[in-house]
Amino acid sequence: MKQILLLSFFVIQLGLFAQVTPPTPPPPAPAAPAPPEMPVVKKSDDQDTTRIRLKDREIIIINKKSTSEKTENDDDDDDDDGDDKEDMEEQHGNKEHHAIHKENTNPAKKQQKAADVDFLDIDLGVNILRDPANISAMDDQYVNLKFWSWSATFNFLPTKIYLGTRHVQLMTSFGWRIGQYKFDNPLVFTPKENLNYSVDTNINKSSLTVHHLQIPLMLYVQSGKIKGLGRLGLGFGGYAGVNVHEESNVKYQHIDRKVETEESFGFERYRYGLSGRVDVGPFKLFANMDLSNTWKSKEFKTLECGLWFDF
Repeated sequence: MKQILLLSFFVIQLGLFAQVTPPTPPPPAPAAPAPPEMPVVKKSDDQDTTRIRLKDREIIIINKKSTSEKTENDDDDDDDDGDDKEDMEEQHGNKEHHAIHKENTNPAKKQQKAADVDFLDIDLGVNILRDPANISAMDDQYVNLKFWSWSATFNFLPTKIYLGTRHVQLMTSFGWRIGQYKFDNPLVFTPKENLNYSVDTNINKSSLTVHHLQIPLMLYVQSGKIKGLGRLGLGFGGYAGVNVHEESNVKYQHIDRKVETEESFGFERYRYGLSGRVDVGPFKLFANMDLSNTWKSKEFKTLECGLWFDF
């Protein structure tokens, strides 16, 4: 019983103590936080990048160019384009000035060509036979040419090579010569013989024709234009060629008949000689003197002279 009473007393005391004990005071209010550290802002010189340093961190902000800067750059580009255009116009103006200056330059100071190539030159002349020293009596009597024994040489691609100046030239071309020998006497020539002939009174006209392919080479000197006269020119050189064709033409008196025989009649295989040219204004003269014989077994030589025309 005592124990029950003691326990009851203890419980009552505990309840009273709980009522009397003051409430636990609230915990103190937390201290106000310290103000945050101000970030360090740093801008680069070009104003394109902003760096923010926050304690141990760094924030980089890349800024776009402002409109004013862009406009300024565009203006700079436009200025560059304008400068380029001005440079091009200046260059074009320089070219025009150079062309005008070139036109006004003394022709002697202009850049000269090294050579000129034309299409065709023509030599028209007559053939004259030079008799040999030991000519036979028969040849002396019958082998005589008419004055109109003509010759024509077509010089293709005539080339003038200037030797430092246009007044000194080296002239050459590729020539095709047709030479005709018309005889005063009515002669009939034997084919494949060296100037073997007989007299036939029934013949009205008798002639021989030979074709050569040849190359001339000449040193030519020409003056400048002379008032009222033109240019003066003088040339000296030589030529060499090869016989490519021979033929005989005979026309009879009493019948309308002409006989043409294409065969060898004894002309030399090769032809070579000396050549000279003179021009006085529009008049141009040439002369060729064969150093080779006209026929193989005869010492006749051909002298050729006439006019030459350049186109």
